[in-house]
Amino acid sequence: MYVELHARSAFSLLDGASLPETLARRAANLGMTSLALTDRDDLGGAVRFMEGCAEHGVRPIFGAELSLDVGGTVVLLCESAEGWSSLSQLITKARMERPRGRPGVSLDALAGQARGLVCLSGGRDGALELASDPEALAGGLAEIFRGGFYVEVGDHALTEDVLRARERLDLACRLSVPWVVAGDVRHATSADKIVHDTLRCLGLKTTLAEAGDALFPNDARRLRSPEEMGRAFRDAPEGIWRTLEIADRCRFDLRSLRPSLPRFDVPDADARLDELVREGARRRYGDSFTDRHQAQLRHELDVIRRLGLAGYFLIVWDIVRFAQLEGVLAQGRGSAANSAVCYCLGITAVDPIGCGLLFERFLSEGRDEPPDIDLDLAHQDRERVLQYVYERYGREHAAMVCTVVTWRARSAVRDAARVLGLPAEVGDRLAKEVGPSVPTDGPAFGADTAARELSHGGLQRAGVDPASGTARALVRIVRGLSGLPRHRGILVGGFVLTGEPLSRVVPIEPASMAERTVIQWDKDDLGPLGLVKIDLLGLGMLTLLADALRLCERHRGETIDLGRLPPDDPETYAMIRRADTVGVFQIESRAQMNTLPRTRPERFYDLVVQVALIRPGPIQGEMVHPYMRRRRGEEPVSYLHPSLEPVLERTLGVPLFQEQGMKVAVTAAGFSAAQADELRRAMSSKRSHARMARLSLQLVEGMRERGIDGEVATRIVKQLTAFASYGFPESHAASFALLVYASAWMKTHRAPELYAAILNAQPMGFYPVGTLVADAKRRGVEVRGPHALRSDWACTLEPASGGPHPSAVRVGLSLVHGIGDASEEALAAAREAAREAEGLAALEAYVEASGLSARA
Repeated sequence: MYVELHARSAFSLLDGASLPETLARRAANLGMTSLALTDRDDLGGAVRFMEGCAEHGVRPIFGAELSLDVGGTVVLLCESAEGWSSLSQLITKARMERPRGRPGVSLDALAGQARGLVCLSGGRDGALELASDPEALAGGLAEIFRGGFYVEVGDHALTEDVLRARERLDLACRLSVPWVVAGDVRHATSADKIVHDTLRCLGLKTTLAEAGDALFPNDARRLRSPEEMGRAFRDAPEGIWRTLEIADRCRFDLRSLRPSLPRFDVPDADARLDELVREGARRRYGDSFTDRHQAQLRHELDVIRRLGLAGYFLIVWDIVRFAQLEGVLAQGRGSAANSAVCYCLGITAVDPIGCGLLFERFLSEGRDEPPDIDLDLAHQDRERVLQYVYERYGREHAAMVCTVVTWRARSAVRDAARVLGLPAEVGDRLAKEVGPSVPTDGPAFGADTAARELSHGGLQRAGVDPASGTARALVRIVRGLSGLPRHRGILVGGFVLTGEPLSRVVPIEPASMAERTVIQWDKDDLGPLGLVKIDLLGLGMLTLLADALRLCERHRGETIDLGRLPPDDPETYAMIRRADTVGVFQIESRAQMNTLPRTRPERFYDLVVQVALIRPGPIQGEMVHPYMRRRRGEEPVSYLHPSLEPVLERTLGVPLFQEQGMKVAVTAAGFSAAQADELRRAMSSKRSHARMARLSLQLVEGMRERGIDGEVATRIVKQLTAFASYGFPESHAASFALLVYASAWMKTHRAPELYAAILNAQPMGFYPVGTLVADAKRRGVEVRGPHALRSDWACTLEPASGGPHPSAVRVGLSLVHGIGDASEEALAAAREAAREAEGLAALEAYVEASGLSARA
C-alpha cells in the first residue's frame, strides 16, 4: 500500500488544478486509506478536505508546503494539535513578515516551532533543489526535526528523475536519515493536466504555445494509485511502506480544534447574562410578560449555558452597547432574530415570541455549528465599531473572514481564450455567448451550461471553428476552471474572535485594506470547527434613517426611537397599499409596487411576507400567484396534509420561509428541532451529498410512521427540497420588515426629513434623483434647487414657505453634476474666506470656477 503525502489542491492558487474534495474522492477511488493535503503556504482548503475525506472514507493528513527565506519549500505534516498550531503560526509569519506575494520563514523560525510536525524535503520546488549546499541544509533540517525529517524522492517518468533520485538516496545514506516516496501531486486525474497547464500560464502571463519548460512535460503529477507507485519503486519498496509509517504518525483531527472565545471580564458569564436578560425583558415586555415568555427565555438560557456560549452573547451585547452609547444606529438581523435572549439584550428588534419564530433555527444543542449574529450598522459608523472590536479584544485575537472568489463561466471562458492565444476581442465575444455567472446549481452545472452554450453555435458566432482543436481545448479548460478558487477577498463585515491567539488556529495574512488582517478560511469553513463569526454590515437604509433622525432632532427638536413607533399606523399602511413606496426599504421596486395593491398589507406580519414573497426564489418556485389568489379569496387555502395546517396557516398554505420547512419536518416526520435544522443546512449545502441522502431517508421513514406515504410524502419531500433554492429566513424577513415599516412611517409622517436623507444617500435604491424629487413634490414637500450661497454640501432643511410640511428640502451641492468630492473642502474654504473678507468676492470666484448659479 501507499499513501500520498505531498499533494497540492486548487488552494495553491494558480498551481493546483483540483479541489480538495476532488482529491479525496480520487484517493478513495484509487484505494488509498489516507491522503495528505499540502498546499503552498496555505491551509485554506483544510476544512473542505476534512469534509471530503469524511464523505469518501479517507483519513485526512493535514499539512502544507512552507516557503523558506533561503529559497524553495519544505513539506510539513501535522502529527498533533501542537503541530497544527505550529504550522498555522509559521504560515502566518511567512505571510505577515514578508512582502506580499513572497512569503517565507527563516530556519531559526522553523526550529522554534517544529514540535508536532513531520518534515519532507520537498519536490521540484523543494529547498534542497535550490540550495547551494543541499547536504548542509538537509543536515540542518534533520537537526531541527530530530527523527521527523525525511528526504523526499519522486519519479515522474523523466530521465532527470533517475539522477535526482540517486542523489537524494545517497544524501539520505550519508546523513543517516530516512527517505520516502512522494508524488508532488498537482491535479487529481490525467484529464486535469490541461487545467494545471492553464493555471501555470495565467500565473506566468503566457500562453500554452509559448510556456515551454514552465509546464510539466507529462501527466505524472496526477494522483497515482498505490499499485502504480509500487511498480515505480519496486526495487526500493522501503520508500513506499514508509509512507504508511508517516501516515500513522500523523493522527491530528482538525475537528478537535474547537477554539475558545475571548473571556468576557465578569466573574460568572452565565449569571451576568441572566441578569441582563431579566433587565431587558422588563424593558421589552413590561406588563405583558407572561409565563410563556419566562419559559422561552429559560429554555434559551439553559441551551446557551450548556453550550458554554454566554461569553459570546455578552461580547455581541457589548458591541451593540458601544454602538448605542456612540449614537450609532445598529440592528441585529438574520437567524439571531429567532432568539428572545437577543431581543431582550437589545441585539435584535424583532419579538420572536410574538412572531412565532423558531429558536432552533438560530441555536440548538444538536447542531455542530456555533450561532451566527449579523449586526447592521449605518455605513459611516461601521468602521468606528469595527475599530472598537480590534481595540477591545486585541489584534492577535481578531481578524476578518476571507471569501474565496471562484472562476465563473465568463471569467473561465476569457482566461481559457487568453492561454490559447486567442485575441482579446474573441475572448470577449465568447464570454458574451455564455451566462453572466455560474448558476446557483453549482460549478459543475455552470460549466456544463457554458460548454453547451458554446457548442450550440456560440463558438462559431465568436469566430472560432467548432471542429478545431482550439475549440475542444477551450471547452475542456472552461469545464476544469469553473468553481476553482481564483483569488481571495474579504467577506464584508465578517470577523472572527478567539480566546487564544488566532494564528494558532488558522493562518492570518495581510488584507488589501491597510491595518486589516484576514484568515485563510471562508465563512463556510468556520461552523464545522466551532469558530465564532460576527458580521458588522453596513446597511444603506440604516445610514439613511440615521440621517433622517438627526434632521428630526435638529429641526423639530424631537428624538424618535424607531423601536417605539406607533404600531399598525393606519396612514402608513394605507400608503403602502396604494404602492406609494418610492424610497421605502425593500418594497419600492416595480415588482413590489405591482403586488402591493393585490396583497394589501394591513399589519406587521403582512410586511414580513411581502419582503419574502417578491424574490427570485418564490417567483421561480411558483409560490407568488397562489399566495396572492388566496389572499384575495380567489382560491381556497389547502394543505398537502392536515398536519401541516398549523405550520402554514399564516402564509395561507404556501410555504415561504426556511423555518416553515423545519417545522414541516418536525410535524410530518417527527424530527427534533435540531434534526430539522440539520436538514435545512444539508439542503442548502453543496458539500455533503451523503448527509442529504441520509436525512431524506429519515424524512420518508418518519412520515411513513405517521401515516403519510405515497404521493403525498413524495410531494412533501419535493417541497422541502425546494426550500434550499427559495426558502427565505423568516427571522431575516421580520428584521427587514421593521425597516420597511420605519421608512414607510417616516415617509408618511416626517416626509421632508426622509426625502433629504434619501437624496443624501444617493446613489441608492431604484430611482434617479429627478424621480425622487418629483415624488417628494407630489407628496407636498417643497424642494429647492442648489444654491451656491445657501446650499451645503449635503441636502439640508429650511423653513417652508407654506404647505403641509414645516420644512423644505434644499438640494446640496454634492448632487450638482461636475462637482467632485474635493469640492466640498474647496467650498468650505471659500465660504470661510468670504466671511473673513465680509464680502462675497472669494465665494463668487469659487462659484464662477464651479459653474454654479448663485441664484435660488
